[in-house]
Amino acid sequence: MARILVTSTLARDGKSVVAAGLAAALRASGATVRLARVDDGDSAASDARQFSRVSGVRTAAEPVAVSDIPNDTEHVLIEASSAAGVDADRTVLVVRHGEADDDTVARALSEIQPDAVVVNGVAEHGGPAAAARIAELGGNAIAAIPQDRQLAAPTVRDIAPAVEGELSGEEDLFDEAARDLVIGPVSAHEGMDYFRKYPDKTLITRHDRIDIALGALDYEPLCLILAGGEPTLPYVAQRAERESFALITTSQTTLQAVESIGPLYGNSAFIGERKLATAIELVSANVPTQVLA
Repeated sequence: MARILVTSTLARDGKSVVAAGLAAALRASGATVRLARVDDGDSAASDARQFSRVSGVRTAAEPVAVSDIPNDTEHVLIEASSAAGVDADRTVLVVRHGEADDDTVARALSEIQPDAVVVNGVAEHGGPAAAARIAELGGNAIAAIPQDRQLAAPTVRDIAPAVEGELSGEEDLFDEAARDLVIGPVSAHEGMDYFRKYPDKTLITRHDRIDIALGALDYEPLCLILAGGEPTLPYVAQRAERESFALITTSQTTLQAVESIGPLYGNSAFIGERKLATAIELVSANVPTQVLA
């Protein structure tokens, strides 16, 4: 049995993403896995709920005290905001690329002395440089996880208040996020190939362009944002009541809404099935779990 602690240099560096992905990867290898979130921060409850969605792993689905985590599996993964008080056989430190300065990272490496460092949110082709930086600061970078629009995207529930909008439609989608924010084209005819290009999207268009809105719905957006007021026809709202998409109506213009949504990117919580699936895929593709055995 191995107890593996996953912690981070700063809050929101992505330790929950890494912990969930590692648990899924270890479980896929055939091992029994327990995944626990220590009750030590504002995001602990939502992290624990997200962990409960990882298929095949044992989890309490709520934050727990370190002393209450059982050693009943081959691997016990523990996410904690701090390494203090956590007895672990291996420690993984998650560092978000470009966030903490060198002094902060070096201090964390010295205090925690992690067995491995995972650099999260690395730009394309930036992995070697990110690993070299960690090595210069005294750490062992075993992986670089690339930036991902899905993980950075805000949820539907985040977007609605940001645009001062009214939210309706499929409630199960409110805590989900789409990879792309797509602005409706000039004409519905032009929109067909355009909508097809972005299969995972939130679409924003003017409330009076019902032709654009209805054309987009044929390509299953996660969320439809109607800017500038209520829809001129009730048909869109009626479809939202019976189909799987979320609907936001706002009095803000399209430009105002886009400007309101922009700052949400990169600051959204790790929740929802879509972000979990992305985390599992990214960790499986980029983090060698054998070094933690």
